[in-house]
Amino acid sequence: MQIIDPARSCLHCGAPFGAMVCTECVGAKTDLDRCLAAAVFDGPVGRIVRAYKDGGERRLAAEIARIMLGAAVRAQREAPGRYGGLLVHADAVVFVPATASAFRRRGFDHMELIARHLSGRSDIPLLDALVKHGSSDQRELGRADRLAEALGAYEVVLPVRGKRILLIDDVITTGATMSAVASALKAAGASRVDGLAFARVWG
Repeated sequence: MQIIDPARSCLHCGAPFGAMVCTECVGAKTDLDRCLAAAVFDGPVGRIVRAYKDGGERRLAAEIARIMLGAAVRAQREAPGRYGGLLVHADAVVFVPATASAFRRRGFDHMELIARHLSGRSDIPLLDALVKHGSSDQRELGRADRLAEALGAYEVVLPVRGKRILLIDDVITTGATMSAVASALKAAGASRVDGLAFARVWG
């Protein structure tokens, strides 16, 4: 597993690009205040994600949450100028919800389970604040198409006004989904939205 150095990653999408905004994010508008990914989406990480989401290995949720939380703790400690307060200032953990079709196929929302473990380990309250409308698969889309697809697809259904949100997802491919969800949360009054993911697709 290739762990991403928090001092040398893109603050907008978590990519291991160096201590600067990556090529994909330069000039791109985002409502994410900052973003951290624990590891690069490589062979071992891909196998973990597939086993968890589609292989019935729900017990991996606790381990994925542990790795994500460890990355956030490390980032606060080793890169305080970039990730200071990522956990300690968060008012709520919010997860990117699965599509209705994915929920029916798997029988559970993979991010809700991870979020429950992460919330329990961190003592940050869990807020099941989002509903995803539509069921399209975005895996083959580029950043611009993903963003267009995601904008307006997420509805905030619980109060978030004034809250500092820690938004979590399993894999960041382009950052478009996280950005669109952050926009919805900010439009609903969230004062801050920081992103945390298990892995970032890169290379």
